[in-house]
Amino acid sequence: MTQPVTTSSGAATGDGGGVWRRSWFQALIVLAVLVAGYWVSRTLGHPSWAGGFPTGLGDGFMSWLDGIYAWIVENRNDSPLFLYFFNYVSVGLGSAVVLINQALDALTWVGVTVLGVLAAWRAAGWRVALLVLVTFGVFALSGLWNASMTTLALIITSVFIALLFGLPLGVLAGRSERFYRWLRPVLDFMQIMPAFAYLLPFVLLFGIGNPAASVVTAVYALPPVVRITALALREVPEGSIEAATSLGSTPWQILTKVQLPLAKRTILLGVNQTIMLAVSMVVIASVIGAGGLGDAIFQALSKVNVGQAFQAGLAIVMLAIAMDRVTGAVGNGAHTPDVPERLRMPVLGGGLAVVVATVVFGRLFGLGGWPRNWAVDIAAPVNAVNDAIEGVIGGATSAVGTWMLTWVLSPLSEVLTGAPWWLVVLVAAALGWIFGGVRVAVISALSFVAVGLLGVWNNAMDTLSQVLVATVLTLVLGVVLGVLMSRNDVFATILRPILDAMQTLPPFVYLIPAVALFGIGRVPALAAAVIFALPPVIRLVNDGIRGVPAGTVEAAASQGSTPWQMLTKVELPLARGSLLLAVNQGIILILSMVVMGALVGAGSLGFDVVFGLAQNQLGLGLASGLAIVGLGLFLDRVTQGRRASHA
Repeated sequence: MTQPVTTSSGAATGDGGGVWRRSWFQALIVLAVLVAGYWVSRTLGHPSWAGGFPTGLGDGFMSWLDGIYAWIVENRNDSPLFLYFFNYVSVGLGSAVVLINQALDALTWVGVTVLGVLAAWRAAGWRVALLVLVTFGVFALSGLWNASMTTLALIITSVFIALLFGLPLGVLAGRSERFYRWLRPVLDFMQIMPAFAYLLPFVLLFGIGNPAASVVTAVYALPPVVRITALALREVPEGSIEAATSLGSTPWQILTKVQLPLAKRTILLGVNQTIMLAVSMVVIASVIGAGGLGDAIFQALSKVNVGQAFQAGLAIVMLAIAMDRVTGAVGNGAHTPDVPERLRMPVLGGGLAVVVATVVFGRLFGLGGWPRNWAVDIAAPVNAVNDAIEGVIGGATSAVGTWMLTWVLSPLSEVLTGAPWWLVVLVAAALGWIFGGVRVAVISALSFVAVGLLGVWNNAMDTLSQVLVATVLTLVLGVVLGVLMSRNDVFATILRPILDAMQTLPPFVYLIPAVALFGIGRVPALAAAVIFALPPVIRLVNDGIRGVPAGTVEAAASQGSTPWQMLTKVELPLARGSLLLAVNQGIILILSMVVMGALVGAGSLGFDVVFGLAQNQLGLGLASGLAIVGLGLFLDRVTQGRRASHA
């Protein structure tokens, strides 16, 4: 990074700041060309050469996929592939979920609670054990104990499958550069692909219910453990490997005696991330008959019952936070103080005795799940509070929503859908060239051409308009809060646990407050996406500004720079790497919320994915999911390109 130089105003700035501003100025010119092209096409009455992308190839592709779907449905009971593979896998996975659920029921609510609290205490200490106890209390008192156990059984099954395949793949990727280069684009595709788009192919292969839910959750949660395991093995010091090699260790011994033990902490963090994604996906999988807590939220949202959605959402939030704290503590090496060797067996035996005693007690008194008549229904009070809030601020939120829809979302959507498709492709290529160079320009253009060939051009442009608006709002709020966080340690201390909690929540949960404030439509989907994407943006802005060298700040202050000059001429330009990463992460997270927004009326590609799933239209659902991947590839490469070139 270049050293700052003094400006005429007395502030210091980096040489890269001018390059960065020039790139954004060029981008604005390119976008102005897009608007001009839209105006010209409207003036000429939308001639054939100035319309949307031709849909012939896309319609043929979707028809071909629908034909595959019809053939599988017709032949699944006769095909050897289904008779001797998929059907067996489906039965096995369904049985695994049922057996785990039955085991949890056999332990009774008393035994499950005691076992969970003792395990959390041993793994992470008494504070996390207390959190686990509160979590089980929420399951019980909300009347959702059985649904929570179903969700827990699905998570256990899915995480086991993900780790069974993910850890070996991560080890291979960590030890073979060629294999990692081949695997990386596959992992990129899996992480950009919207969660809902996974559902239809797996329903086709495994049917409705727990088997498909287990597999799709495992596949969705697989990439983090593969990536982080590979990274952990690559970061093992070369000196340790060379020392083991010089002593005659075999490759297997080096892996099991050197690399895996030294990489254990990082690998466990990867396991933590896999578990959190599994929690998120299990909720989404409720739409294919997985049941559990996700089904409770889905049913409540379909009725616009904020109270019931809040009650089920609270249970999911507590489950996610508890699992994050337990697995995170294990990954960070935190645990209760070591028990002396002579006391370890008595302590272990005592813990098992307590669990057995509570299970026997529960079975003797006929306890299974928490009795429904002991539950506390908070749905009615929450609905009353929501009605009161709507009475106070309902007019304001409705006005904001109407203004956003009329003056921002709809005009931008009209520009993107009304401009000639070839002009949009050229604009995408130009933006890619400005921010990332020739290679990114080619990728950007091909991404939009692929979207057009899939036959969903207009809906893709409407989705892009929503993503762009949500990104601008996220960045404005994220930069403001990130700057305030970097300026005030007290504010940072207060905000940090809130951000931790927000990043732990499954994305499905964010739809609840959005619907409560804005009702059904594109605006609540936009609000949910902004809230979901905000925490990492705030963190990255804060970290970037705090990472500016103290000497540079002192030099600028000594030359009489004002706080505003310090921020705009020194800190933000020197933190541009973190800022561009914040843009990248914000866009990807917003894009991941596109399909979920369809559940509250966002429409466009998200609606097509959900509609395709509901109506068994594999072509429409999969083509729309792939179009979201194409948009994600364009946005990801554009926002990564300049950062990579200036790293």
